[in-house]
Amino acid sequence: MNLLGRVSERHTPKERIGFAFRLAAARAPKPEELSVLLASLNEYRSRYQIDSSSAATLVRAGEAPRNEQLDVAELAAYTAVANLILNLDETITRP
Repeated sequence: MNLLGRVSERHTPKERIGFAFRLAAARAPKPEELSVLLASLNEYRSRYQIDSSSAATLVRAGEAPRNEQLDVAELAAYTAVANLILNLDETITRP
């Protein structure tokens, strides 16, 4: 199962982002980090609700099939936040 599939099993945005961060960085996010990621989620969510074509383009990328029951803007927002987490220095250079 891909990262977003595992994360979507959690109930709240805070739980989802915290879980994704722990999977990628092998530690819980600091409160400041979690705050930035939650703010980013809200910003991406707003952006993709307005620009649904960009959201659809983003969620079509990759090989994993998309869950058609999930809102495209919501899925795109979580995809963008997952990219932020996976591109942190400590997730890229983690031993």
